Amino acid sequence: MAYGVVLRPDAMTSRSLIELSHAIGDGHEPLMLLGEKAPPHVSVLHMDCAEDRTAGIVAATAPHRGRTFEALIIGLLYAVVPPGDYYVPTGGYYFGLEMVRSPELDALHQKFLGLGHTPLGQVDRNYRPHITLGMTAAPPSRPPFPSIPSGVIPLTMSSGPVGPFGTFPDLVS
Repeated sequence: MAYGVVLRPDAMTSRSLIELSHAIGDGHEPLMLLGEKAPPHVSVLHMDCAEDRTAGIVAATAPHRGRTFEALIIGLLYAVVPPGDYYVPTGGYYFGLEMVRSPELDALHQKFLGLGHTPLGQVDRNYRPHITLGMTAAPPSRPPFPSIPSGVIPLTMSSGPVGPFGTFPDLVS
């Protein structure tokens, strides 16, 4: 099963990111937009593991629960995702907030890579912290510039099964 460790923003920040996701993606054949079953998050690592081994991943998150991590936003990125992508098999248009790959975020990523499960997505040298705001089948719109967040976002750790398009409908906080 696909299982992941993620960092989540607080409720107020999450609401504003969900609004931004919909401002960009609504009306453009959305494949995935942020919401209740697709909460905003910065992935630490997505892994393929047997269902009976997820308890070890949850245990590895225990020392980090309740701790605040900071992620610095670089900016808003739009990208074309070709068909055949693991998370978006049909292909489409990605839009999301890119984050600085800080030593702290990289160390977390390396720690969870060290658990030995098969990693999914961009990992190790290609690890790219980000918050996926959405995926659309048609080119998404551009939001009003002032609605794009900047600066540092405080985040806390969660884990759970990976859902469609790399979402986390059932996170364990």
